[in-house]
Amino acid sequence: MHILQFSQAGRHSIGVRVDDTNIINLNDFSPDLPADVCSALCLDHNNLLTEAVRCLDSAAEKISVNDVTLLPPITKPGNNLLHHVIIVVGLNYKDHCVEVKEEIPTNPVVLCAKFSSCVTTSGEIPIPSATKCLDYECELAVVVAKKARNVKEENAMEYVFGYTAANDVSARDLMGRTKNAARFLLSKSLDNFCPLSSDIVTKDEVEDVHNLNISSKVNGEVRQKSNTNQMIFKIPQIISFLSGCFTLLPGDIILTGTPGGTGKGFNPPKYLQSGDMVTIELQNIGTLTNTFL
Repeated sequence: MHILQFSQAGRHSIGVRVDDTNIINLNDFSPDLPADVCSALCLDHNNLLTEAVRCLDSAAEKISVNDVTLLPPITKPGNNLLHHVIIVVGLNYKDHCVEVKEEIPTNPVVLCAKFSSCVTTSGEIPIPSATKCLDYECELAVVVAKKARNVKEENAMEYVFGYTAANDVSARDLMGRTKNAARFLLSKSLDNFCPLSSDIVTKDEVEDVHNLNISSKVNGEVRQKSNTNQMIFKIPQIISFLSGCFTLLPGDIILTGTPGGTGKGFNPPKYLQSGDMVTIELQNIGTLTNTFL
């Protein structure tokens, strides 16, 4: 299933996608459900799935996606802010480690947690005045289903609700402004620096999440082209490691790293300029397109 959020006539709702052009308002079908995905996950992720299945099997009224505004997949109603956190895992593809001249890690590398103001979806993104070296990073994003603490790898997938596509936008020139881990917080947490595709694809829809083509294009030019089978640390390893450090909560988002081909990796670097359109494509998950202005 594809679970999403949308607004219509000022009302924030959860939707279930029927096809490319139609959705169903899940809150109209199940009025007791919260009107945002994160709250519904916190209440009971299994109930959200059950109601979504019942909704699709019903004769509920369909709504054209052209008649609504699609929102980022995880927000709080009314203020468009993330309920919990976005955890940025980095250096998870060997070719990206090579291009940024970093050692290949032996444990998952947690770069930072992005601010809630980073969250957006497809559309226009203003280029912050603070950076002249704006970069793109196509990534698989994992949405946490339920509270997770000290999870074993063999049980880790039980804590996954679904997946969405992400662009871990980065200001490379700001990485040198602060020391140690803070350099990633500053460079990756500017406003709108975490666009996500609108749909959460539930994990049952994805046969093998570690065998998905992933790519980025800038103005139609392929920059990154890889497969999630190239990830150094797979999702169970990442969840087990993270949950051993701190508690993961329903609605948390984990960015799982980017392959080689980022703007920084070219000689000379190919950083984004005003007017550039970046398209992230993740097989069976979704497409995310942003124009940087």
